Amino acid sequence: MSTKTQIHTELNRLASLSSTGPHSLRLTLRDGTLDATLTQIDQLACAFEHFSYKVDKLANATVDQLKDVANTLSTRLSYLLESISPIEIDNDACVVQMRSNPPQKDDDGTRYYELVVARGELTLCRFSRPSGQQRRIVAANVTREVFERLAEDFVAAVG
Repeated sequence: MSTKTQIHTELNRLASLSSTGPHSLRLTLRDGTLDATLTQIDQLACAFEHFSYKVDKLANATVDQLKDVANTLSTRLSYLLESISPIEIDNDACVVQMRSNPPQKDDDGTRYYELVVARGELTLCRFSRPSGQQRRIVAANVTREVFERLAEDFVAAVG
């Protein structure tokens, strides 16, 4: 069964339980495990606070290998609200941190995606930072098609 089909089936199952969450989505995919915390699901869209792909293939990755994954994701995730690009590479911790570039700014503050490419795991969250306040995780609202595509792209980026 394809990644897209597995995600589609699980979203339907979770939506049948309740349209409001939180719902934990956990699926074993090709070489890893997809975990997401969904706050809402309906026929067309869903909202997630946390989206991660845990994969053993990256457990001992070098920083250069993680940079390659980050660059692949930067290219593939062009369908999100903002483009995502690397902002910091920590050679000692072997982590590549990526963010929306540019972030979304308005009178309410700044909102952006943050994607962390680390040994063993890729993690995507959306943050909001109201003017003069600390940042906090907020739900990312996406169509089901975009959610399914995220999973496919995370799997493909690891190769």
